[in-house]
Amino acid sequence: MKRSNISKNELLKTINSNLGTPLSLSKKIINEILNIIIEGLNSENFVKISGFGTFKILDKKSRIGRNPKTGKIHEIKARRTVAFYPSKKFKSIINE
Repeated sequence: MKRSNISKNELLKTINSNLGTPLSLSKKIINEILNIIIEGLNSENFVKISGFGTFKILDKKSRIGRNPKTGKIHEIKARRTVAFYPSKKFKSIINE
């Protein structure tokens, strides 16, 4: 299965062509949405967008890992990561 990533520039161009907004306004919209999500994660550890899904911060503990190529053992440090859980509405749309 081929993985398809979408860049910010592709989002900007799509918003620009579909809504007719200038690229500068489209860029402000995208950046503001991302800032709202980041601020919510930093303050509440989760952000819920109705009809879309929930972003949550997960705390991962440190653990021992192994390089599969060399077999060398090393410690993977504790870190925070973001998980996305789609809403029921979102899941039903993609499963139609």
